[in-house]
Amino acid sequence: MHRLIEFIKLVYVLVLFVVLEGAALWSYASSSPYTEVKILSRTTAVGSAISGAVTDVENFFALPEANRRLTERIAELSAEVERLAMQNEGVVVEGMFAAEGAEMSHFRYHPASVVSMTTNRMNNLLILNRGTLDGISKDMGVVTPENELVGYVASCSDHYCIVQPMLNVNFSTGGRLDDGGLCVIWWSGASKYEVEAKELSVYSEPKEGMRVEVRSERLPEGVLIGTITDYEMNTTKSAYSATIAIAANMSKLDDVLIVENTRYGELEELMKQME
Repeated sequence: MHRLIEFIKLVYVLVLFVVLEGAALWSYASSSPYTEVKILSRTTAVGSAISGAVTDVENFFALPEANRRLTERIAELSAEVERLAMQNEGVVVEGMFAAEGAEMSHFRYHPASVVSMTTNRMNNLLILNRGTLDGISKDMGVVTPENELVGYVASCSDHYCIVQPMLNVNFSTGGRLDDGGLCVIWWSGASKYEVEAKELSVYSEPKEGMRVEVRSERLPEGVLIGTITDYEMNTTKSAYSATIAIAANMSKLDDVLIVENTRYGELEELMKQME
């Protein structure tokens, strides 16, 4: 009891101040309709700000899951687009359709997330959280949800795969300009924002800003590599070379799509016969 009395003696001034302050505020708040409206508007604004901050924090932590679901949906829609495109190609002029049961699309899309990556080396690599148990195999293409080229699968384990991205000095793939000109795409290591095009025919008409898409049996048409920023003819006047600004933001990759050509094995066997 003695300790309680001593405690009250220590804090009674503060308690009395809080009580009097509360009484004064209540008296002011109820003194007129104007003050009631002003205090209500202020408390509502403060409450809204706190609620908004809490919502922003919740949305921030929900972003990875939302991105994952969005990538999965993009994979489904990409496969559907390929299927419809193949179906349209199967329509005969007279109005007859491809045979019932025929395979309408040979590209499948597998959503994946980046586990780790490098962009500051000459032989950069990308690790994804999908492997052979998920149907992934070597040589599959990797693109962003916006259909921009990232690279190709180099090797797989049961649950992971390693991707050789464009930012790798050993990387190469075919490219095609808007005007139909073909070229070989490679990376010199000079900039993580640009790749090079070589062996571009002198009959092509490269221009700054021209789109360059992938030309490869491992990916469907329309996958964007980037746009031309500079070009020149080689010293022998036999071909053009060009610098291409990479479309994909290679430093901020998070969710990607692994593209499977279900007929790629057939192509490999055919090419082996020609060796």
